[in-house]
Amino acid sequence: MQTKSNVPPMNFFVNRAMGVGNSGIEHAEFYRAHRFDEAHLPYRLVFVQLIKNLHEAMDKWHLKNQQVVNMYEYFVLGERYLTDGVQQFYEYQDRQVADKHGVPLLLETITSSGIHIVETMIRYQKPQDLFMASKVELFEQATGDRKVTFNFYRTNHQQTVIRNIHLFKQNGKHLFFWNEIQVQRYFFAQLDLAFGSKSNWFLDRGEESEVALFYPKFPNSKVIEMVHADHLSDRNDPNHPLWNNYYEYSLTHLDQIDLVISATEIQTQDFLKDFPNDKHKFITIPVGGVSDNHKPIKPKWHPGKQLHLVTASRLAGEKHIDIAVRAVAKIKQQGYDVTFDIYGIGSQNKIISDIIATSSAGDYIHLKGFSSELEKVYPKYDAFLTASFSEGFGLSTVEALNAGLPVIGYNARFGSLEMIHDGQNGFLEPFKVGDDNLYFNVNSLARGIKRLLDCDYPQVCQATQTTMEQFRHREITRKWEEVVHALRISE
Repeated sequence: MQTKSNVPPMNFFVNRAMGVGNSGIEHAEFYRAHRFDEAHLPYRLVFVQLIKNLHEAMDKWHLKNQQVVNMYEYFVLGERYLTDGVQQFYEYQDRQVADKHGVPLLLETITSSGIHIVETMIRYQKPQDLFMASKVELFEQATGDRKVTFNFYRTNHQQTVIRNIHLFKQNGKHLFFWNEIQVQRYFFAQLDLAFGSKSNWFLDRGEESEVALFYPKFPNSKVIEMVHADHLSDRNDPNHPLWNNYYEYSLTHLDQIDLVISATEIQTQDFLKDFPNDKHKFITIPVGGVSDNHKPIKPKWHPGKQLHLVTASRLAGEKHIDIAVRAVAKIKQQGYDVTFDIYGIGSQNKIISDIIATSSAGDYIHLKGFSSELEKVYPKYDAFLTASFSEGFGLSTVEALNAGLPVIGYNARFGSLEMIHDGQNGFLEPFKVGDDNLYFNVNSLARGIKRLLDCDYPQVCQATQTTMEQFRHREITRKWEEVVHALRISE
């Protein structure tokens, strides 16, 4: 592979995977991509997991073929793929081979990008009955050539790891890697070379990727750690903070990192308590923003009219949608006319559905499923409800405020505290961590809804716009331009 000269630095947004339904991390990447487009900064979204429905998900989120690079697609499709994307598309197909009892033995998939995946299944009976892939083989559909094999293993800690990775016909060579870190290192090296060996690596998710890029760093590379959640598990001992597992490796290897970017100024200031000698490495850039040309807000709700509440997030335990359901049910029981629509999909869907049923709330609380067009959904509602105990930013919060919806939530680090000004553009209430505090948390969130019902609603709606100037798209685009250029200012 030949190195390109006289090319601008390439910006790589490194993550594990994406899908049709995504977390806030993927949405933060999509938003960053829009700002880079606006600033005419080159970039690629880089995913290191094997993603069967990658291109279907890309279509859903309006990502172009050449915007995304997947590690396994590169191993199968070759060098041209890195710069030009997938050249030939196929009809997505899958089938399984099962034994006489219906137990799957073999799974076969042909992805739309032309990867033929063959997965040999294995059954684990301890500590629980589990079927999962044991051996994976990847073939190039166009030629029939086998390009990749690897094995999945279950560790003693019940984690799944990849081992024994073989790459075939890689520049005429058969390559072997013992683990995922080693194969990622090889992949990143090829990616760096393909785009001129002057790369900015924005690490969004994955400790394996951090290790692969840190030792040693590629010449002329810059490494930027993107922080998407609270970096602390607790600060009970001010001198010995307990790091969030997802950021422990990066924060204990800060010498390898050029910048750490938080989504809120409150979190950046919190970092400086622990790293007072590295102030130059910590900056703030929001991971979501609001329109530069917002439309005038026309409040729809008034006392005596039905209040329409909405929320949107992954239906995951840490979002505590179950508490929001109970809080709305409590308000309804107090005689207020209220509805609550929940947008999103996830593992808690059945749990939330059961709580709606046991609360006899099915006629006014509804699970609405997934939507990729929430900007069209929000204007139909009167206020946004969130029950998270911790948010690195809160993309749905900023989107709701942009739509003129007051936000009701907890005084959670960090996004809510930064964006919601209590009593002005929304209402913040205290919370307590732990299942034994359910009663307190439900009452607290219900109190926030009651405060909305009693407030000067038109005034609060207007404040959703006046408090959002720092989150305008143009301001965030300007910040990204400054940061990317500053990374290379000495060159």
